[in-house]
Amino acid sequence: MGLLSRLFGFKHSDSSADTKVPANYPDEYKQILKFSDSLNSILGKDRFIARSDYDGLVKEYSSLPPFIDTLKKSQMLKTYVESNNLDMTVIERFYETYRKLADITNVPDFIKKHNDEFVQRHLKGEKKYLDDILKECDPNIMLDDEQREVVLSNEDYTLVIAGAGAGKTTTVAAKVRYLVEKQGVNPEQILVISFTNKAVNELKERINHNLKINCPISTFHSIGNSIMNINEDGKKRIVEGGYMFTIINRYLKETVLRDSELVDKLILFFGSYFTAPYEGKDLAEYFQFISRTEFSTIKSNVQEYIQQVIDHKTKEVKTLNNEILRSQEEVNIANFLYLNQIDYEYEPFYQYQILDSNKPYTPDFVIRQGDKVTYIEHFGITQDGTNNLYSPEDIEKYKKRINDKILLHRKHKTDLIYTFSKYNDGTDYLVHLKEELIARGYELNKRPSEEVYQKIVNSEETKYIVRLVNLICNFISNFKTQGYKEEHFDIFKSKIQNVRTRLFLDICRTCYLEYQKCLIQDNCTDFEDMINESAELIRKKKIAKERLGYKYIIVDEYQDISRQRYNLIKELSSLCDAKIVAVGDDWQSIYAFSGSILPLFTHFCEEFGYGQELKITRTYRNAQELINIAGSFVQRNSEQIQKSLISNKSIENPIIIQTYCDKKDKKKEGTPKGGIYYYLGEAVNSSIQAILEQNEKEGKREVASILLIGRYGFDARNLCNSEDFNYDERSKTIYSAKFGKRVKLSFLTAHSSKGLSADNVIIINAKDEMFGFPSQIEDDPVLHLVVSHDDSYNYAEERRLFYVALTRTKNRVFIITPENRPSEFIKELLIEKKLYPNVVLNGNLNLESKRKIKNVCPICGYPMQRRMNKNYGLELWMCMNDQEICGFMTNDTRGGDLAIKKCDWCKDGYLIIKPGSNGKEPILGCTNYKSDKDKTGCNRMMSRDYYLKWIDDSIGNEDPSVGKYEYLRPAKVELESVRIPEMTTPKTILVRKEEKTKTVNTTTTQLHHIEKDGFEVVCDASGNILTDMELLKKIRHWRFEKAKEIKKPAYIILSNASLVDLATRQPVTREELLSITGIGEKKLELYGDEIIKIIIEHSRQ
Repeated sequence: MGLLSRLFGFKHSDSSADTKVPANYPDEYKQILKFSDSLNSILGKDRFIARSDYDGLVKEYSSLPPFIDTLKKSQMLKTYVESNNLDMTVIERFYETYRKLADITNVPDFIKKHNDEFVQRHLKGEKKYLDDILKECDPNIMLDDEQREVVLSNEDYTLVIAGAGAGKTTTVAAKVRYLVEKQGVNPEQILVISFTNKAVNELKERINHNLKINCPISTFHSIGNSIMNINEDGKKRIVEGGYMFTIINRYLKETVLRDSELVDKLILFFGSYFTAPYEGKDLAEYFQFISRTEFSTIKSNVQEYIQQVIDHKTKEVKTLNNEILRSQEEVNIANFLYLNQIDYEYEPFYQYQILDSNKPYTPDFVIRQGDKVTYIEHFGITQDGTNNLYSPEDIEKYKKRINDKILLHRKHKTDLIYTFSKYNDGTDYLVHLKEELIARGYELNKRPSEEVYQKIVNSEETKYIVRLVNLICNFISNFKTQGYKEEHFDIFKSKIQNVRTRLFLDICRTCYLEYQKCLIQDNCTDFEDMINESAELIRKKKIAKERLGYKYIIVDEYQDISRQRYNLIKELSSLCDAKIVAVGDDWQSIYAFSGSILPLFTHFCEEFGYGQELKITRTYRNAQELINIAGSFVQRNSEQIQKSLISNKSIENPIIIQTYCDKKDKKKEGTPKGGIYYYLGEAVNSSIQAILEQNEKEGKREVASILLIGRYGFDARNLCNSEDFNYDERSKTIYSAKFGKRVKLSFLTAHSSKGLSADNVIIINAKDEMFGFPSQIEDDPVLHLVVSHDDSYNYAEERRLFYVALTRTKNRVFIITPENRPSEFIKELLIEKKLYPNVVLNGNLNLESKRKIKNVCPICGYPMQRRMNKNYGLELWMCMNDQEICGFMTNDTRGGDLAIKKCDWCKDGYLIIKPGSNGKEPILGCTNYKSDKDKTGCNRMMSRDYYLKWIDDSIGNEDPSVGKYEYLRPAKVELESVRIPEMTTPKTILVRKEEKTKTVNTTTTQLHHIEKDGFEVVCDASGNILTDMELLKKIRHWRFEKAKEIKKPAYIILSNASLVDLATRQPVTREELLSITGIGEKKLELYGDEIIKIIIEHSRQ
């Protein structure tokens, strides 16, 4: 019996006509039999059955199941069957079959069986065709069974999950050819989309160039532009990120002054919310936050802070222009006082000579207005005495210190205002401060907003405006990428209570509207609007189906899909009734910062309503040993789709970790320039040497091709601080001074390397630091509204990025890491040996190292910052903890827990760290010490043992040095007159971070002639020629012959600069050729194959 006979219990006709049934059957029963004929017709065809093939049946016969339900509920079904002489089995089986077909979440078992049989039948019947399907691309390519199943399958929505090196591009090319040649699909009805020009060019190479199939292959941006042009009479100019920066920067510096309300909000944001506060509970993360944050005030940043002090060591006058506080909350208080024109001084000496832990007591602020003088103490705990960053013991110590300070001020009858970080009534501490000031009769005279804002704009310190513009541009770009519109600003605000975020949204909304207005005025569009508007045009049926007419939409690198791109392909599919084939790898999803949303990939079928997921698990790039390590590494995050990749390749020691010295005190005498980067260069050279030796062992005589991968672009320049490497600024290429033409180096960031493969890979930045790998840079919290934040696992996206870097190699991957600050990823690879076998360590490594702050307080462990202390006239390391817990300060960290104290033998001396005699441990000695025989200075000294007995941690004791001799007499040093410098408009805006340094070895050029032609050839920093002069002669000769052949001047074919670039960088693929000066798509098609042939033949000689 056939499938339908088994389903419904009767034989069906093999003809296309409906099954003949008695005329007296009820209409409903006739419909059931008709349903069976229609389903049989679908199942009887030799094709893959997609849901759309039977979805019409489900809709057409949707009234039958409710009819049967009604009979069942009324217990009339049996009577209905018997009275009409029907077959109950047929009805029951129909009911079950329909239920399976209507279930959108599952493919019916009989449909799945049919499709499985179809695939297996065609795997055998079309074996020869599938064997040769890509021979025009590469005769050695042979699709595996998983790839062939993708080619043969034809569901409406198909997700192909492919591992690194599994042949995603190969599979897409084969799928296109099969659709054209076997399914009869017009090539113009197959749209292939990828995200970057690099990926598009590779697909064009395979499909358009090799297979000669002229289907459209494009980026999302190009598709959006094409759709926009269909619907518009005139083309809009497409602008990039620089346009947005210019518009918003100009608006915030100039036009915004017309909007007083927004100016007030900007000043409030700059004054109280510019730096996002740390809101977590992890102490280590908090230490990282405060160690890298500069708590400077508006007064300082607009250059109105100026303080002159006498340096206790040199006795010279120093001028301080930078006011740095201990915490952001203190900065907010200082800014509040400044903006309300209340004169303040930060951490002044208390007016009475009172000690706090053996040093002068310094309240947080003193303010003066008229004859009023008030001290302000701000406490970093809540009003009810909590702070999740402090232990219970610390909290008790903190509360005692608060009480001691309050009693101290009462005792001496000095006015004190104290504030807490948070209040029980939820009111902000600045509101409480304002109330206290008003109650004491202080006048709060708000500085004119325009005046303050203009000072901020005109200040040479571009910190505020530039950082805010960058943040707003980032937010708006991702806001649009998620498909959001203006009303979403209100939606965000309605769900958020955070004051800083709400304030930012108000500012950002105004900038967004200004930017959109300028786009319209200038007849421009950006990439984000182009895609959003294209999807909207399709959704509103403003684009006719006939104008597009796609039957298949194939999306490469689908793991990078954003909401707006998803909307576009879904609307395209809906308009054209096109099937979607999405190919990608969730393990390589690394673009959240630019809008990608991983759940759109991992929940593919739910997003589209239904679909099919297929896996390609055989990798052709990596050895099995390497892919086992990399796969285990990325799958530590259980949220990733689990898969086991298979490879026929095998290799010993697939991952080699090479260490280098990263401690300055270990430097050898006479180390060449470059410092630590000299040792980094040594480590890279050791890895290159190992690659060359392995190549020689395997009989490989050609030039070794090596890809250097960094986490950031400036990793390439950092490496070239070593004399062994030279950096070409123009092409961003690295050249080896040591190995010369024996190696061909290329450099890419881990992000840029995705989709590429290399013979050998060296990862050069596996260190534990802010710009290391993993990167420890944190996004501003406001970006979490528009950027997908994957917190499923620690460093989730960085882990996937590291996986990408590991899997670029066809052979081994070398990882360069410092001995004392190895990356967390490196430690994991080495410590968990069972999970990661075959990882080799070359050199010494401190696996016990933990992420450290460079300079930490020896008392409480908090970070310290070094700055000139105006009270002491000394450069001091100052603990950033609240002084209620720890007020440690020292002039020399080698003194350990010895802290600067007030000298008790003289009026104006301080006990500071000094070296002990004869190499003994450091001691404390007075700043007024003199080594003369007459002992005219203060000779107070104490050893550490004495110090530990002498110190007193209490507050409130009177200074015992009162009335004693004063060595630093004010009359001897005249302070210069204090004048606030005039504001000057900055000539340039410094946005960055990594500035060029003279230590980087960069390439130069020299003029050389070949006959009459002059060529600016590339040389290293020492003047050695890097350009292959013999190859240059060959390419020049080819150009000469080609010019004669086509009867055009030689420069029309390629310029001299292009020839030098070819002879220096020696590209051997069409994709590499596109990176050469003067070579675009047209010249690639005209001359690409000939040029590559010349270079390859030359390299083999």
